Amino acid sequence: MIFNLIRYQLLTILLVMGSFSFAQTEYNYHQLKLNQAIEIGLQNNKKLQIRTLQSNVSELVEHDLKNEKLPDVNFHTGFHVLSNINQYEDGLLKSSTKYKVPREQYDFTLSAEIPIYMGGKLKNEEKKAAIETDISKLRAKKDERELRMQIITAYLQVLHLQEQQSLLLDKIHEDSINIKQVKSFQNNGLVTYNEVLRTELQLSNHKMSFTELANDVAIIEHQIKTLIALPEEQELQINTTDLFTNTAQIGFVDELIIEAFEKSESLQIAKKDLYLKEIDKKITKSNILPRITADGEYGLNYPNFMFFPPEENLYRFGKVGINIVMPLSNLYKNKQKMLIADRTISIAKLEIEEKEEQLSHDVFVANRRLEEAVEKIEIAREAIAQSKENYRIVKTKYANKLSLITELIDADNVYLEAQSNLISLEINKQLKYYQLQYVIGNL
Repeated sequence: MIFNLIRYQLLTILLVMGSFSFAQTEYNYHQLKLNQAIEIGLQNNKKLQIRTLQSNVSELVEHDLKNEKLPDVNFHTGFHVLSNINQYEDGLLKSSTKYKVPREQYDFTLSAEIPIYMGGKLKNEEKKAAIETDISKLRAKKDERELRMQIITAYLQVLHLQEQQSLLLDKIHEDSINIKQVKSFQNNGLVTYNEVLRTELQLSNHKMSFTELANDVAIIEHQIKTLIALPEEQELQINTTDLFTNTAQIGFVDELIIEAFEKSESLQIAKKDLYLKEIDKKITKSNILPRITADGEYGLNYPNFMFFPPEENLYRFGKVGINIVMPLSNLYKNKQKMLIADRTISIAKLEIEEKEEQLSHDVFVANRRLEEAVEKIEIAREAIAQSKENYRIVKTKYANKLSLITELIDADNVYLEAQSNLISLEINKQLKYYQLQYVIGNL
């Protein structure tokens, strides 16, 4: 029995330690993957933290409005020194009759008031606060998706630069081989020193381009560090593997538009804003309705002003009842406010229609750009095959001294450009895929 208890305690400790170590996730900032960068960004990004606090404030406001239905309870006490009463029975110009009053006045009074009917204002204020809380959460979600898209775009930019670097490294290696070949020709008296200079210049240009790409990678990695709010002293190098997703399936535009309408935070915010305007109109309309409250008070008072002249006695007195206030002036003051409310509702409806039209266009453009990117890749692959064969032919001719060094360099540049273009198109296709997912709300 004791052994089982000890084993149970040890198992519990191990589970707690395991869950704690799992919660304390360690990130390899020298090989930071995309999903890890997004996770860190969602935790550290200042804009998202502000949105979270704004959502919390909206929720607190929503709960605070519910307290408006609770009774207002007050306790009052006071002490005063009184003068005598001079009463003018025959008018202000005649002499007055003087009545002695107790010199002191004090009271201990407990009062309460509770709203019964406020023209529906309290109920609509609660609805409005709940909608504002939803809007705040939608804005936070929208900012999260924007941050994801920014990080993904930056990662794809780095991948593009790294692929270009890899291509240039191959070219630099090939340039070195070409230089050796040209120098060999020069030693045998087959070419002039000018051709050696041309091949060395080609190598220098490729090395310079490689340095520029390395600097661009460092700049974008610093941008990513800023996006995910890492401290400046934290070194960061990103891992661009596993960035490609299956993008072969391209949906029908009509279906994508329907999906975008359902998931778009901007459109949902616009619709909720319309609902807010309609509630504001109801609140404005309630200005002409009566307001009913129940109230009561009970307390001790001195002296007794229920009699005249007042008597030097402490007395208890209470009352309970209903108050009805009818704001008659609002019957004519409220007309302009109702017209303003109607206009703001019309504006909100037009804004919804405008956002739907813009969203439809954005989906159409994103889908068409993705289709275009897929089509361009096939053309680019054909161009690579053609330029590669052209480079092989020119290089063979140059080896047999049947072409000039300028022709070899031009063919090499064309081949390099075709390879670089394919890399750009492949990564652009992936970017267009993510942009489409972002527009329809799946990112």
